[in-house]
Amino acid sequence: MIYIFLFIFGTIIGSFLNVLGLRYNSGLGIEGRSMCLTCGETLKWHELIPVVSYFFRLGRCRSCRSPIAFQYPAVELFTGFVFVYAYRALLPGAFDARFLILFILLAATFCVYIVIAIYDLRHKIIPDSLVYPAIVLAGAFSAVAHRPVSDWLAGVFIFLFFFTIWFISKGKAMGFGDAKLGLSIGFLLGLVRGLSALAFAFWVGTAVALALMMLSKTYPLFKAGKKLTIKSEIPFAPFLVFGAWLALIFHADLFHLSSFIK
Repeated sequence: MIYIFLFIFGTIIGSFLNVLGLRYNSGLGIEGRSMCLTCGETLKWHELIPVVSYFFRLGRCRSCRSPIAFQYPAVELFTGFVFVYAYRALLPGAFDARFLILFILLAATFCVYIVIAIYDLRHKIIPDSLVYPAIVLAGAFSAVAHRPVSDWLAGVFIFLFFFTIWFISKGKAMGFGDAKLGLSIGFLLGLVRGLSALAFAFWVGTAVALALMMLSKTYPLFKAGKKLTIKSEIPFAPFLVFGAWLALIFHADLFHLSSFIK
């Protein structure tokens, strides 16, 4: 029952994260009723049920019938799974105050990651006002979890890795925001899972980029039929966040680092 509750609660939080990610730095506040971004029609309560409402309306606005981005149910579902696996990642462990604090910090950090991913996907930039709180939350998680020095150094290593790419390419191959996000992921997951998250991010990112490049040659996926090429700018934060989640749920040690640390 706890997993069902966490999943449902997570989808509700995911609905809020969608609003926050879309309205952040747009001049629109998060207060007020949700509305269709095409016709401005205010949504009724039964149109705001996470995941269910999207499929019940067949992915279209009730009023103007314009398509609704699949991002909405995707983020809600993903956030639901984040809450479930944030709980599972801390097991086995006594359900005490420390367990609760660790769960809140872990789930809250991933919630900020999701907003960062949404914003980066739309604007191709990671705001400092989002990534700095993520660093603080991840650092607090490591402190409460009593992580070893090697896990703290993981954040520095990942940061320097991205910083080097950013510096050498003069910001063309990687953004500085990705380096700061990598610092947070290293703090949160430690050395073993942090580097595994990095590998997952590059593998998934490469696979998605190649698939989009092939599809863009046939289908008008982009504005004005623009084709995706090897030089096209692709936001990397969504892949970093997804890689971090994969490393968390699989307890990944892709480089067999545990044996060296011990």
